[in-house]
Amino acid sequence: MKSQLNLKKALITILFVIIGSTVFAQNGKISGKVSDKKTGETLIGVTVKIAGTTKGTSTDVEGRYVIAALAAGKYTIEASYIGYATKLITDVQVKAGASTPIDIVMEESNSQKLNEVVITATASKESVNTLFANQKASISISSGISAELIRKSPDKNTSEVLKRVSGASIQDNKFVIVRGLSDRYNSAMLNNSMLPNTEVDKRAFSFDILPSNLIDAIVINKTASADIPADFSGGVVQITTKDFPDNPFLNLSLGTSINMQSAFKDFYVAPRGGLEALGIYDKGRDIPKGFPSTDVFRALEPNSAERFNLSRKFKNNWGYNKVTAKLGPIFQLNYGTSKVYKDDSKFGTVLSLTYRYDEKLKTSDQKAYTGQALGDQYHDNQYNFNTNIGALANFAYSWGTNKITLKNIYNRVLENQFTIRDGKDDSGSGFIRTSDYLLQRSLLSNQLTGEHLLSEGSKIKMDWNLNYANTDRKEPGYKRMEYSKDGVAAIQLASADAKLAGNFNSKLNEDAYGAALNFTIPVSWFQDKNKIKVGYFGNYRKRDFSARTLGFVKNGNFDNSLLTLPQDQIFAPENIRPNGFVLDEITNGADRYDASALLNAGYAMFDGYLTDKIRFSAGARLESYQLKLNSRDNGKPVNIDSTAVNLLPSANLIYNLTDKADIRVSASQTVGRAEFRELAPFPFYDFNKNMNIRGNAALKQSKTTNLDLGYAFYPASGETFSVSTFYKYFDSPIEQTLQLGGGRSLSYANSESATVYGIELEFRKSLKFLGERFNNFTFNTNASYIKSEVIVSKLVNKNGVRPLQGQSPYLINAGLTYNNTAANTLGVTLLYNRVGPRIWAIGNVEDPDIYEYSRNVLDLQVSKKFAKSRAEVKLNYSDILNNKAYYYQKVKGSDPNASFDKKTDNINIADRFGSSISIGFSYKIK
Repeated sequence: MKSQLNLKKALITILFVIIGSTVFAQNGKISGKVSDKKTGETLIGVTVKIAGTTKGTSTDVEGRYVIAALAAGKYTIEASYIGYATKLITDVQVKAGASTPIDIVMEESNSQKLNEVVITATASKESVNTLFANQKASISISSGISAELIRKSPDKNTSEVLKRVSGASIQDNKFVIVRGLSDRYNSAMLNNSMLPNTEVDKRAFSFDILPSNLIDAIVINKTASADIPADFSGGVVQITTKDFPDNPFLNLSLGTSINMQSAFKDFYVAPRGGLEALGIYDKGRDIPKGFPSTDVFRALEPNSAERFNLSRKFKNNWGYNKVTAKLGPIFQLNYGTSKVYKDDSKFGTVLSLTYRYDEKLKTSDQKAYTGQALGDQYHDNQYNFNTNIGALANFAYSWGTNKITLKNIYNRVLENQFTIRDGKDDSGSGFIRTSDYLLQRSLLSNQLTGEHLLSEGSKIKMDWNLNYANTDRKEPGYKRMEYSKDGVAAIQLASADAKLAGNFNSKLNEDAYGAALNFTIPVSWFQDKNKIKVGYFGNYRKRDFSARTLGFVKNGNFDNSLLTLPQDQIFAPENIRPNGFVLDEITNGADRYDASALLNAGYAMFDGYLTDKIRFSAGARLESYQLKLNSRDNGKPVNIDSTAVNLLPSANLIYNLTDKADIRVSASQTVGRAEFRELAPFPFYDFNKNMNIRGNAALKQSKTTNLDLGYAFYPASGETFSVSTFYKYFDSPIEQTLQLGGGRSLSYANSESATVYGIELEFRKSLKFLGERFNNFTFNTNASYIKSEVIVSKLVNKNGVRPLQGQSPYLINAGLTYNNTAANTLGVTLLYNRVGPRIWAIGNVEDPDIYEYSRNVLDLQVSKKFAKSRAEVKLNYSDILNNKAYYYQKVKGSDPNASFDKKTDNINIADRFGSSISIGFSYKIK
């Protein structure tokens, strides 16, 4: 309670300091970016002034300009630049204490449309219009979503936002899948720096740890170019955050959320610490300080007094309590400002603090199949308690044709899952099992970047990036327990079992260091204003992972009456004795590994116009990747030390049919590298999926050949129609597999080859053509149809072919939005998402493939502004349909590629997550 009061005091203090330091200027300003109409690139050194006066400025290294200290009223802006037609922008309304965003598009002086020198409206960087304009100017085939669309959606974190992007979907509510390819074939970048992996069991970044309010824009590049890292086959997710805000802002948002399956109902929880609501777990879950190492503990005599004393050091925090599920608070505080100095230099600040807490119930019905044999059958109630704390602090300084930024993100997530499992085993005996699992993970990202125009004459640009990221992941005191239906605990004699009175602890810490240096050199090859880009990219990762598995066992002439005690009493200190319980340890050499990876890459590429209509980019990227991993497996050392050098060419061509339409062609080679966890022999039991998972040290790198053809049409601002086809050939793809003879056990393996081909469609259209009453309605949809083939033995699949693991045959996103630009307006957004069935784990001669079936996801947001649009209330209703998520296998001997049949298929898992409702109030203080 004291810590919560201190937090409240701190937040109130921060709020008043910010308010107190904010000056509400009476003058306004005009700000924006200036870009080339043909290439989409921003222009440096453009003179932008108030027409008829000398009051003005020049654009900086990002093409930005700010004209400050303007009295409220209407103005005309004049933009001029050598080689371009002068442009006048009339009726620019400036309000006191506000910034008017005006982005300017310049045309070369040989344009045939020089009379078009007046525009009356432009979009800010955040607008949907600018997002699609950037996609049109991008040399790569890409899809994206802007901060404006994020704000209109009910999404609270980045993983939910990514479901809205064309060709993207989310697995396990946090891992991105692009073009139906599993998360391991995609990579993520934050402000042009690589994001580290957050998962111990897979090559993936958990996007649910980034609150959506911290995001300025998300773009997924689906084709390669030489200037981006090549370790992907589906897409590169590029996330950007703000530095110079268009308008100073200070806003506060408060809200709450409920899960319809758990709200105000009985909720079972394990013992908690007082700071878990702040994302800090109770240290009583840890292995006690001073507890000896594995080797020392094992060397102690089983019946020695020292072993009993050490066993009593563990806190008796077993058991669980029944409470009532509560509403979860949601808090956001955002602040941003830009200061322009007399010499036209400027300093920008963006600060954000986010807090979210929720309680929700997931139910699951499971049947454990091994081949066609049916093992355990049970029902799970999983009670989830989650806390997310996020902070962003971005600072930028720009002077002349130079800019330096410092961007920082910190996020901490605490997940506490208590599961009650009620079922029967393969002999028909009933059981009650419980699982007390806690995960605390944090991400720290620091980036120092610079952009510079080296010479006014040559127009050579240089940008650089230094970055550091740390991922910290702890799983303390993971406890599992089993009782028979008549209340007798199932506990091993002499040797511990992680599933029976086990206590598992793991720690993962990974540091990542990166650097990049890029030069953009203008050349006059074929046409003026073409360019060559050359650069270097380096990234070094160092991971340390360790786990210990201990468990209580029955000792000596055991007192069986202890087995009928409830969980909160059974391991009390007085029951740890020679004829009671004692700790045993089953940690082995595979429970620890250390690994490092060093990537050095250089590239060179040409990007420019061959003719007025044909834009061409070609280049090559040379990557050297050195990986080291040390561990043990069954007592034998595992030492991996490999270096792979790859020359990866890429080419992109755009043919501009008109100013509003183009055709794109792309070809490239990319790679897929095995992740640390996929190589490490560490075995882990996933209680939720009821499966063991371990790595495979024999994995090798995969290589992908990519071909793309696309057409895009941009009929009006904020509207788009695009269609693209793609083909991919995988050499040695890495897939998640069921292990033959290993019971329910997963690992990873290289298949010989795979092909993937598909078509994507994206459509966004205002409905005003239906009549005036539809002026404020917008419909958008994106859909993908994908086919993949992996050749396999007919002993495994009688058709001799199956889809690539993790790949969906189709993706559908659709949305209908009502948004009135008038003050105090009502906004409504309805969004739909569906992902086709995909192989979760590939099978073998005994076990058919396990598929994850489709589910319909429908979300609704209703918002209402008031108080001159300063205040807003939002109501979000997420996962309205609450469809079950099925994992299933076809019956052996049936058509393995047939559609899901609930009556005849072997359903392994049926999860139901529950619908959620949240309501929030936000107020723009400035």
